[in-house]
Amino acid sequence: MQVIKSSGDFEKFDHKKIYKAVRNAGGSKKLASAAVNEVRKMYRENIPTREIFEFLLNFLKQEPGVSQRYGIKRAIMSLGPTGFPFEQFFARVLEYYGYKTTTDNQLKGKRITHEVDIVAIKNKKWMIECKYHNEQGTITDLHAALYTYARFLDLGRYNFDAPWLVTNTKCSDDAIEYAKGVNLKITGWNYPQEESLQNLVMSKKLYPITILTSVSDDILNKLYASRIVVARDLLDESPDDLSRRTLLDKKIILKMIDEIKEVCGEI
Repeated sequence: MQVIKSSGDFEKFDHKKIYKAVRNAGGSKKLASAAVNEVRKMYRENIPTREIFEFLLNFLKQEPGVSQRYGIKRAIMSLGPTGFPFEQFFARVLEYYGYKTTTDNQLKGKRITHEVDIVAIKNKKWMIECKYHNEQGTITDLHAALYTYARFLDLGRYNFDAPWLVTNTKCSDDAIEYAKGVNLKITGWNYPQEESLQNLVMSKKLYPITILTSVSDDILNKLYASRIVVARDLLDESPDDLSRRTLLDKKIILKMIDEIKEVCGEI
């Protein structure tokens, strides 16, 4: 029995992955077991994992917030279509971990000016390159690691301690091996295990605003314009202040706040 991944590769069907994913999203043991049983009923040889995912997004609505958290990877991919919101998002995530950050930095190298996505400082001074993808199955390859390190070398005058490549998908084995050899830090969706993007986000419930089902594209654009990319940041201001800042109706703000509390388990 096998499934087709979004990359087009075939993989053996593993019901334990579904159970673990539902539990990681905060679903009860009962819901996780029920989800596995329902997927088994719908299973057919070479079923696309995307189809299973879409089914579970709907099925998991039985428990508050589980469906949204289960769809966290897609929510981060929905920060596009440009990579700028992802840069803002990761910078804000780092700030929750004690870093000081600046984004959209224009820094002069030996001959040309570089656009450095994030400069982050916490014990070390990091030059961060963000590689964002909005398609499932896309891999960040060796090329991204090579140009991140080359940029770091060209910006030696700024005294960065190390370069850092961040992506919302998987890095190729070649990219990871190269990074180990030149002291380039890599953060991918599931890499490294303890400090992966998924772990950084889930550990402190730093979900992107795209995780909210109540948010339309128009609302998203107004939130982006107000530099709001992490959902829980909306809990730090009063609804009246947020309404004035974002130019959104207070009723819309209150609806988003209710959903954020549900997703973050703060109701």
